[in-house]
Amino acid sequence: MSEEKTILIINPGSTSLKFKVYHFPEEKILATGKVERIGGGKSEYHFYIGEKELKGQKSIPDYKSGIELILHVLTGQESILRSINDLAAVGFKTVHAGPRSFGPGAVFLTDDILAEMERFELAAPFHNRVYLDAIACFREVAPDVPLAALFEPTFHATITEEKYACGIPYEWQEKYGIRRYGFHGASHRYISETAPTLMGWSDKKRRKYGIVSCHLGGSSSLCAIRDGKSVDTTMEFSPQSGIVHSTRCETIDPFILLFAQREMNLSADELSRILCTESGLKGISGISGDMRDLREWANSGSRRARLAMEVFYYQVRRQIAAMAASLGGLNALVFTGGIGENGDLDRLEICRGLEFLGILIDEEKNSRTNSVAGCISILTSPVEVWVIPTNEELIVAREINNLISPPEKVNYRKDSKA
Repeated sequence: MSEEKTILIINPGSTSLKFKVYHFPEEKILATGKVERIGGGKSEYHFYIGEKELKGQKSIPDYKSGIELILHVLTGQESILRSINDLAAVGFKTVHAGPRSFGPGAVFLTDDILAEMERFELAAPFHNRVYLDAIACFREVAPDVPLAALFEPTFHATITEEKYACGIPYEWQEKYGIRRYGFHGASHRYISETAPTLMGWSDKKRRKYGIVSCHLGGSSSLCAIRDGKSVDTTMEFSPQSGIVHSTRCETIDPFILLFAQREMNLSADELSRILCTESGLKGISGISGDMRDLREWANSGSRRARLAMEVFYYQVRRQIAAMAASLGGLNALVFTGGIGENGDLDRLEICRGLEFLGILIDEEKNSRTNSVAGCISILTSPVEVWVIPTNEELIVAREINNLISPPEKVNYRKDSKA
């Protein structure tokens, strides 16, 4: 019988903290919640602890205060933990640590792993820093609890070298870890495990058939999957790559950036800020990077809002075909993420023009399949098209549970050569 363990999964944002508490082996959610507007005058919190709902406002000036609030609510006589040390681990869905990102599963957040996250912060500036800050806070307030992480590129470790090598001096890859990585690994892994079951595929079909997973939201990527493994993906060295994102650029000619930097006399930090916060759909529209806002403005006559939407649809459509080419054929297309799960009109626009791949949408089924799992293709469609809500936290929790399950003692804080 598997040992009982309670694992806290933390998802930090630039001004927010979200969490879920899982109990293993049954994978039961014991608590969930979020703290928002950290650093503002009044921060909002909303927790579900067992059957209890707690919400309110209070001053939460920094991450440490937010973490202390979460841990305070989770512990005590009337809560789910007697003390912080009842946690078997605290887990994170981390983004980039260069070659150390590839696992093969979850890893303990040792000093050397954190040093690699620092080194690759430039590649993921709005991801690595918030995670490093949150991890530092947990090291301070819960020093005896193991901290572990599942890096987003881990799922893409199975991509072959001709697909991840870049056309640059090969020594850059060997010495500096400059290569294609891929991200949204926990989401794509969830689809790889869930979609074949929902579609009723046999083991033979799982090994033979190809799936394209479309994680579409504020940040978007596609992944080609066969036999539960990543074959190809659209994101590259950084999360600012692949298809166009909400406020971040897509993969573009690098000489555009060199030219812009020279013409506008931009520093590297200024250029990084523009590429991360003023580009993507927001940059094209000049209004917003949120697809809901863009649709409202497009319906009111904004040409640039409509252009931003069309750029997004075109790039997703093109990459579906590219991922199908990597698979040598396509058997299933899955939409997930905020836009993928809720944007029935967006899914319809993306799939228009993909009939040549065998993608045939049932418009009625598509219109009533939002935020739930369901097939949205017509019965005679050669390619099954599905909407499947993702569950990244569950994948992270499972991998961390696997990591901490061995009985041997592990030094989870200091440098590890394991």
